Amino acid sequence: MKRTLDKNRAGRMVLYHAVSSYQLLEVILHRQTYHREEKAVLLLPDFITEKYPQYQKIENGRWFDEVYLFPYLRIPHQDEKHLFSDVARCFAQRIPYELSDFSAVYVAGAHFYFSLYLIAKHRPFVFFEDAAGMLSRWEILYRGLCNTFPVHAEIARKYGLFNGENPLIYRIVCLKQAQTIDVTGQRFEDFSVEDALENLTFRKRRRLIRLFIPNKIKGRADAVLLTQNFAWLGLMSINEQKQLYENIRDSVLSGMRLFVKVHPDDTLDYSGIFSKARIIERAFPSELLPYVFFHKPPLLYAVNSAGCENLIKHFKIRKLGRDVYAE
Repeated sequence: MKRTLDKNRAGRMVLYHAVSSYQLLEVILHRQTYHREEKAVLLLPDFITEKYPQYQKIENGRWFDEVYLFPYLRIPHQDEKHLFSDVARCFAQRIPYELSDFSAVYVAGAHFYFSLYLIAKHRPFVFFEDAAGMLSRWEILYRGLCNTFPVHAEIARKYGLFNGENPLIYRIVCLKQAQTIDVTGQRFEDFSVEDALENLTFRKRRRLIRLFIPNKIKGRADAVLLTQNFAWLGLMSINEQKQLYENIRDSVLSGMRLFVKVHPDDTLDYSGIFSKARIIERAFPSELLPYVFFHKPPLLYAVNSAGCENLIKHFKIRKLGRDVYAE
């Protein structure tokens, strides 16, 4: 059942959509920065409950006024005509508002099917790059999605939902310093998750961190290693990914005390690779790493992780090996 808005509140409500851990943190911070005084509704994918069963705390903690799960798992990857009707049906069943109730719509993870509903309704929206610097490397998303859901990938590419080229997208939110393309025009909005976290009050930042990780991480280490989900993205096989990290272990990281921060979508077992390291498997955005240790290591290693781009003020960044994204 659709809700009836008070006339005084109509048009003063904003809608956000996010899919990944990074995007979830980003839209929380964006709302805090630009729409703190307005009612804000958040759409999350139903599969996010696997990583964040505590997702309802987003609403309970007043980060958003209302949170709804969009039933992506119930939408089959079929022909375009059926997808448009399926997405419209899901929105009508799950979201108690009309698009016209919102003064602005912000979409992170725009290549997911919710954007098709906006396109069908000719609703202009704001596009968030998928991860820091990913606007310049959108082909990574396309190739990875092609390996798992080729129909999904082709439809998203057709409608310009990887690179923000769809004509309904009137603004693109990105981290400008991480781009290799020209983002100087007025269409591009610079947004740094790292800066937005720093700008929160100490109390509010601590409360936000506890939403993802309730307790600080004990122990000492020389460095943090960020893993990446290369196999899940289809950039290499799981055995090739395992071999990559074994090579890194035996070369540049040999003899180092490590915290290994596992990517939320990475399924590789790192306990057998880094047997002496502290493996951090709890899902949380890597952008929170500066705040989660009792003793923060000075160094951070990764193989071209997008998560590095929002950590340059807090760690000495060391990128390892060849650029797997270049292939």
